[in-house]
Amino acid sequence: MAETGLAELDAWLTSANDVFEIDLLRPNSQSKPTSALEEPFNPTFTYPIFGEEETIFGHKGLRIKLSLRAHDLRPSLEIRQDEVFKPIGKTQAMDVKEMMKDFLPSSAFENTASKERIDTIGWKPPGTLLTTYKRGGRSFEIWYSSLSKPEAKEILRGMQILVPLFIEGGTLQDLEEAAWTIERWKLFLIYEVTPLKSSPKSTPYTFVGFSTSYRLWVPPTVEISERLSFVSSTPVPLPTLGPNPSDVEHDKLPPYNPLESPSRERISQFLILPPFQGQSHGAALYTAMASLFRSDASVFEITVEDPNEAFDDLRDWSDLAYLRSTFPSFKTLQVPDSVPAEMLAPKEFIPVNYLLPPDVADPIRYKSKIAPRQFARLCEMHLLSGIPPLHRSKARITRKDKSAHENDRRYFFWRLLVKERLYIRNKDQLVQLDREERIEKVEQTVDSVEEEYVRLLNAAEKRGHRGTMGEEEAANGKALASRGKRKTRVVEEDEDEDEDDTDHSKRIKRA
Repeated sequence: MAETGLAELDAWLTSANDVFEIDLLRPNSQSKPTSALEEPFNPTFTYPIFGEEETIFGHKGLRIKLSLRAHDLRPSLEIRQDEVFKPIGKTQAMDVKEMMKDFLPSSAFENTASKERIDTIGWKPPGTLLTTYKRGGRSFEIWYSSLSKPEAKEILRGMQILVPLFIEGGTLQDLEEAAWTIERWKLFLIYEVTPLKSSPKSTPYTFVGFSTSYRLWVPPTVEISERLSFVSSTPVPLPTLGPNPSDVEHDKLPPYNPLESPSRERISQFLILPPFQGQSHGAALYTAMASLFRSDASVFEITVEDPNEAFDDLRDWSDLAYLRSTFPSFKTLQVPDSVPAEMLAPKEFIPVNYLLPPDVADPIRYKSKIAPRQFARLCEMHLLSGIPPLHRSKARITRKDKSAHENDRRYFFWRLLVKERLYIRNKDQLVQLDREERIEKVEQTVDSVEEEYVRLLNAAEKRGHRGTMGEEEAANGKALASRGKRKTRVVEEDEDEDEDDTDHSKRIKRA
């Protein structure tokens, strides 16, 4: 009897991911709204709303339809079911509508936002047109705006339920923050621009994806000022108060605008809707954002908030293509095939500055505004690409720097370069191991890093040949996602990107 009762209860369980559909509707002034897509799509995650099991109890024939107006993302929710479970004691059906109230504005439950007949002729996305591009004969535009603009904030408010539905670990943004905080946020929007022949008064804009970024102010230092001056014809000066700041009258202080002060620009949420994935829109969006940040005199570094592996791939492909196409000095970087003997003495530090000269690398990093760890990885990746695959073998470098072939020696020096970076980043964990185990762990990690680089280089080459460098075939651009751990990684690298990798007190000496 108990088993029969459980089976009956199971019949009332529904997979939330399967019954939840999302559609983009284009308003039409002459008839009912039409879908902008070939078919609706399902969310990737529903656990933030319905719990870890992603199941809904108490409904048969349940259908959840979230419609978003394709241009301004105003949502409308429709919930239908054939039958609802009658309560037995404390066991009752889940209230789907109530559970979704924290994820949608109240207007979404009025069930009219996407269905009303409206004229949207002349409507354009809020803010500034950043760039245009074409894919398969279709036209697309990327716009950006400060969230201080009410129109931009309302767009994000309406569609930010997409964040927990498609970004693992993604959370809704607090849009009621103080004005000075909201001003630091930017919203980037991709739209397909295709007029409806049947309704010339309808907007041609259909939402494709979005990203947000946050301006992170940092205390001004001489180093940051010099870096900004290095890359900008209009450098951002440091605040100066004279020899004795206490003598300066407050009302004579220069005006201070934190949005124009030295800052990091941090990419936060990043999403391309499933129907538009695999078409290089992620690369177009990331490239446009990075270009905007690089042109901003007050931004000295571009970072990403907790990227997942898929977004890392997208960024790696895009950044590598940018560096190779923009900086001839980067494209010609090569690991030397010999190093002065005195630099390789057993008790000397690994000669990083000889293997990757800072007078060549630093100007590229400053101008590209790529974060230190990301730039180091790109250099390692590019340097590895210059070593033929035949010579990327530990069996060929048993004689280390005295190996017979120049490319074998380059491979030995390349591994030294990677080991140095990994050791510095993981010194606190590694020093707890005995010497032999420490060496083994670092060697294993270099092997896994090399394997990862080879995969990325091969993918980058294929995408480069197709003219789609960096497309997000696997990269749903989930920058705000909880980061999955690489299975082959032995030593962890995943630390805060805002940290610099220049603490040479942690450097290792050659044994």
